[in-house]
Amino acid sequence: MFLGYTEDEKIVLSHFFTNLDKPVFFVKNMHPEVWALMQAMYSRSKKGLRQNFLELLKQDEENFKQLVEILKNKEAQIKMDNAINKAIKFMDKWVLGYGHSSVAEGAVVGIGLEGISILATKVIEDNRLSSFIEKSTRYVHFDRNSFYIDEKLKNSEFGEEVEKLINELFDFYEKLQEPVLEYVKKVAPLKEGQSEKAWERACAARRFDAVRYVLPACTKTSLGWTVNARELAHGIKKLLSHPINEMQVIGQMLKEEGKKVLPSLLKYADKNEYISETNKEMFELVKNYNFEEGDNVPVKLIAHSSDIDDLVVAAIIYRYSNAPMEKILEKVRRMSKEEKEKVFDKYLEKMGPHDWPMRELEHVYFTWDILMDFGAFRDLQRHRICTQTPQLTTTFHGYSVPKDIVDAGFKEEFDEIMQKADKLFRKIYEKYPYEAQYIVPLAFKKRYLMTANLREMYHIIKLRTTPQAHESYRNIVRQMYIILKEKFPLLTKYMVCNMSDEELGRLKAELRLEEKIKKGLI
Repeated sequence: MFLGYTEDEKIVLSHFFTNLDKPVFFVKNMHPEVWALMQAMYSRSKKGLRQNFLELLKQDEENFKQLVEILKNKEAQIKMDNAINKAIKFMDKWVLGYGHSSVAEGAVVGIGLEGISILATKVIEDNRLSSFIEKSTRYVHFDRNSFYIDEKLKNSEFGEEVEKLINELFDFYEKLQEPVLEYVKKVAPLKEGQSEKAWERACAARRFDAVRYVLPACTKTSLGWTVNARELAHGIKKLLSHPINEMQVIGQMLKEEGKKVLPSLLKYADKNEYISETNKEMFELVKNYNFEEGDNVPVKLIAHSSDIDDLVVAAIIYRYSNAPMEKILEKVRRMSKEEKEKVFDKYLEKMGPHDWPMRELEHVYFTWDILMDFGAFRDLQRHRICTQTPQLTTTFHGYSVPKDIVDAGFKEEFDEIMQKADKLFRKIYEKYPYEAQYIVPLAFKKRYLMTANLREMYHIIKLRTTPQAHESYRNIVRQMYIILKEKFPLLTKYMVCNMSDEELGRLKAELRLEEKIKKGLI
């Protein structure tokens, strides 16, 4: 650690780092590309990051002196053109030019996307190493006149029908607002000790949870995105390679705006022929295949790791041992059921209500085929640590009807408008399968393949079965829990599912899950 700093150097370093003399520090007030460069230097220099940063600045002594004066006087905005330009040159010559794109992970940016369709958010959110905050259909009343109409659809023979249907869906969305809210207030009255404001908010949220089923995928929304430059470049490539025009436009805007803060790290974020051509050709190829009708169960466990109990127990032992995994597995396979359970108990029994299992549970996986309404899919897609493969959004699998809309007296109208959407979608799909997705209301069901490790299943089941969870995905996740509990009692021993024994028994009976599990249907 280098500590022989001059007073001027200390002034500069104190502005950009949280301390000058400790082994752990945070950066501040630093351009993301400069940070990416500094982080990259760790792999190429014996010197500390702060010393390298100073040396970079002092390559232009006059610029360094001006910076010191600005910081001393606390005047004007700090300008670091020299440092930024050097960072860009370094990236171009030594990093991007030689394919070392991992350096770009050090530059993290925040992005706002407004006025894009719900359909577009699902494409953007298919990026794992990111954080997203999306406008909520639970807490926000969506604007009656805020929707995106794809140019290809607008100018097609279906243009008038598309616009008419979208307007009817939004009219119905508005029509439902007050009567559904009134119904909710009747069946969920103010409780003793509950504030009126809290009750009003809870009723409004429940109302929005029901009426959101009517919103079409073309509804405009907003999205906040925090992402590193490497993942952003990959996301832009996917958008520019997408068959839908809106995605391409968003991709181009992201690249243009992104280059203002990441001028070198997004340099090669272009349309990718492999992605675009493969998606096009595979879609055409699969059109020729015929498949038998499925049983359309909401949740089916398609595959999972073999020797799953033994593998988890062995992975736990491995962490605390010096032996190779092969030998540990041999020993675990000879253990009694009680011995294996003892290892599992010791590993998990001290978890508190806010704890999650440690990482050894990640060594086994479960692959689920899920049929769920589009609205619920939007929530489960947030679990980006999972491997996710959604099919196109269609009307082919029917739709869900929220109970509050039925009980409020609007079932007939709801069915009528869903059937209109289904009829028009099928007409458009034959010619414009991708663009047809825009008119699909959130009520329609969507197929979704998800592979999750055991640790993530602990997280999903606990989080998505809380009383505050939307009933649609709550039911899906509770079924996952029942299936795992029946098949893997040891691995689910400490799994938390927010469901009473009475609810559990009722759900099993309603869905005849035990019978389906035994027959291998789930």
